[in-house]
Amino acid sequence: MSKDIAKVLRNLEYGVYVITMGKGTDGNAFTGSWVSQVSSEPPMVALAVNNKHQSTPKLKEHGGFVVHLLAEGQEMIAKTYYGPAESGYDKLRSANPTSSPATGSPILSGSVGWIDCQIVDTISTGNHTLFIGEVKAGELNQSGTILTKTNSKLSYTG
Repeated sequence: MSKDIAKVLRNLEYGVYVITMGKGTDGNAFTGSWVSQVSSEPPMVALAVNNKHQSTPKLKEHGGFVVHLLAEGQEMIAKTYYGPAESGYDKLRSANPTSSPATGSPILSGSVGWIDCQIVDTISTGNHTLFIGEVKAGELNQSGTILTKTNSKLSYTG
């Protein structure tokens, strides 16, 4: 990728979310930002995950995921699940998650809200896989400014 293209792409705004999949503490979690709503009827979101990331096969195996919305100021929660894929699947061991109502994916306490998504399609997109999830359940616990790349200084450039 050229430096000019990389410079422009780094200026796109993204939310900062924690994504979970699997069952209970045997699942996995990671901080992600390439999430977007792609349909309103039915409600669907797209999640892009690097093919080298350990969560890619876990997402395909489980067939669902939860996107946790974080508030501005919750960088420490994001940083708990931020980092290289090699850090292992033990990220949920001390989280004490509950199970989401539709997919059974782990729900973490302390988020602004969450959406529970059943994977309905996957698309290979270069070095990432795009997981299309139909939103089956969700909850908004509080309103406010969502954590973003800009207000957190956390970013992912692929």
